[in-house]
Amino acid sequence: MAFFIFADDTRPYDGRDLETRPLGGTESSVIRLSRALARRGHQVCVYTPCKAAVEHEGVRYEPLSGARPQTCDVYLAVQHPRLFGLVRRPKRLVVWVTWPSNQLKHYKKLPLMWWHRPIPVFMSLHQARMYSPALPRRNPHIVIPLGLPDDIRGLPPLPSPPKPEVIFASNPVRNLCGLIRIWAERILPKRPDAVMNVYGIHAIGAERDPWQTWPETILPRDIPAEARASIRIHPTQSRAALMAAVRRSRAMLYLGHKAEAFCLSLAEAQAMGVPCVIAPVAVLPERVIDGVTGFVRADPQEFAESALSLLNDDALWRTQHEAALNLQQGLSWAEVAARFETALLSDRIDTNRSWTAA
Repeated sequence: MAFFIFADDTRPYDGRDLETRPLGGTESSVIRLSRALARRGHQVCVYTPCKAAVEHEGVRYEPLSGARPQTCDVYLAVQHPRLFGLVRRPKRLVVWVTWPSNQLKHYKKLPLMWWHRPIPVFMSLHQARMYSPALPRRNPHIVIPLGLPDDIRGLPPLPSPPKPEVIFASNPVRNLCGLIRIWAERILPKRPDAVMNVYGIHAIGAERDPWQTWPETILPRDIPAEARASIRIHPTQSRAALMAAVRRSRAMLYLGHKAEAFCLSLAEAQAMGVPCVIAPVAVLPERVIDGVTGFVRADPQEFAESALSLLNDDALWRTQHEAALNLQQGLSWAEVAARFETALLSDRIDTNRSWTAA
């Protein structure tokens, strides 16, 4: 048994929040990985800006402001070098890179990276490729994809194609505006009965009109009334409700954003058999098999035509739906925990000798 410590200052949370309120991908991944390691017999403690100590699902959650152990077997600082000194003498110091890796070369972070020389663990090949030559580097890089919850893996094929409804399920600032313009100008005129459902962590309640309160950089004001009527913006949902909405969607449409380091929403949609139409931005092409489980299209007209093909062609939808179910199940969190064990507890890792300047 090993002693793992996580530190994440993203926002206040503890393990109970996974079932009770919406969380971002970083927070939910920390909870799921810590639980999976605990189930494998390890001692696990997670430090966050939570208000009080809590033990949940075999994991201890402690406030960042409280006392910390001087050492542990593996200390995983989530993304930020400012967390490196939280545990003074860990046997293994790891930076779990959950954001774009090029942020680590910021002039305030670069000295900490070289002073502490943590072992970076990436979630995607895109992150590994973007890791700056100015940073200390371990060869080879450790890339461990995020896991997917068991309740969305191994689902059976749907008996019939869904209605002509597509879904956007990300932060609306991540190019929802551009997607709406493609929808209004190129997709809806050829499929006027289609609907776009918008979900996201910053969605607002139904008592407020997002067309009036959201900035124009998210919801363009100059689109026709019929286009607005086809776009349904939903308030924040529970995870169960959101997964149900994704599962019943005909397709997921997403133009992406340069800050995308893994894109859990695409991975979850693909695992549930939802074909996805995406742009070749950041990590997105790693999540979709072009022409098999969706389409990767840079040109707006080709993007629209691919979306229309999935809306109009039941046979194509069926082929891609079943291909996604067969090929895009990803890893369980138990498998991810086993990979972390193999990568970080091996005696072959020598943190004093394995580093080179790339």
